[in-house]
Amino acid sequence: MAIPLALLSLIILTAASGCLSSDVVADRHDLSVTRTDAAGIETWHTLFDEGGDEYGTVIVPVADGGLLVGGSVKQSPGSDERALLLKIADDGRIEWNRSFPTQYGVEAVVSHSDGSFIAGTGDGFLFRVAGDGTPVWSSRVSGSVLGVSSLPDGGIVAAGSKNDRDVWVAVANDTGSLLRERTYPDLGWGRALEVASASDGGCIVAGTTDSHPLWVIRFDEEGNITWTRTFEKEPQFAGVTLYRVYLVREKPDGSVELLYKVGRTLKGEDAGRSITVDRTLGRDGSDMSVTEFYMPCPVTRASDGGYACACLESSQSDGYTFGNSLGSPIHVMKCDDRGEIVRVGAGTEAEVDIVTDIVQTRDGGFAVLGAYTKT
Repeated sequence: MAIPLALLSLIILTAASGCLSSDVVADRHDLSVTRTDAAGIETWHTLFDEGGDEYGTVIVPVADGGLLVGGSVKQSPGSDERALLLKIADDGRIEWNRSFPTQYGVEAVVSHSDGSFIAGTGDGFLFRVAGDGTPVWSSRVSGSVLGVSSLPDGGIVAAGSKNDRDVWVAVANDTGSLLRERTYPDLGWGRALEVASASDGGCIVAGTTDSHPLWVIRFDEEGNITWTRTFEKEPQFAGVTLYRVYLVREKPDGSVELLYKVGRTLKGEDAGRSITVDRTLGRDGSDMSVTEFYMPCPVTRASDGGYACACLESSQSDGYTFGNSLGSPIHVMKCDDRGEIVRVGAGTEAEVDIVTDIVQTRDGGFAVLGAYTKT
């Protein structure tokens, strides 16, 4: 039986964005990874602490059952960030960690079919490491890398922004050599946030601009636009902000699935709400289906067709949030395919201040990436 909608009204948004970085919270953190079973019961918890500020932004499952974390590390408050990759075994052991001499942390990471990993940073670095963390290559590109996806030939497609203004998309081969890159100034002032390769050799990119809170573009293999869709400009909204794109992918039938979070304020209302949207578009970009539900915390698609959310107990009400300043057990909420909450986990023994990402693991459980403020 679904939990009544009244519970949803207790879930609050405690910041303007669902994706916090180490620049807008306290200076020193431990990076936290917590594994749970399918019911949200903790199986292990791992902290990564090298004495500085360690912060995770993205977590992906690995074919061997482990996890890869991308993020940043600062040796001391006020120092530059360094990009960080952290490999965790399926039993919670830290297998290796690598930091790289960049000025910003990892914003996007993808696991390759050969067991290697490719990551991109906000200051325009792409780098590849082998499965054991050994560096393979590093390449500097002209745009900030906010999304990355592997290509069937071993190459990659990256997307983000150039000069913090133009949408930027680039393709590199399996050795990191840039094959082509292009900006799209006609889209307006904006950036791409996520990218996925497509079966026809092209890619699908989602992002935001000053004129459209959300747009989705399908490109062919030469980088030409096949179709463009824009959303979130309905007249009933006084304001809309795209907070995060969790997922862009091409489905086997050629359709495109999007999972993202927006903040919306209805006309005549002072306070907005954080809405998670699961939208499917046809091969030609036409509308197929859309599911919307109120959930301000990090969300992932679940293998049963529903959703899972990682949240904390709120220090300001009787509900839940993605971050607070007091530390809280992690609760894994399970939702059905309509976004209705069907179960809230009792809470982990581990406590964190922020949850930044959640993924489902191969055994049906979940891995939650978070941070704990050092005292």
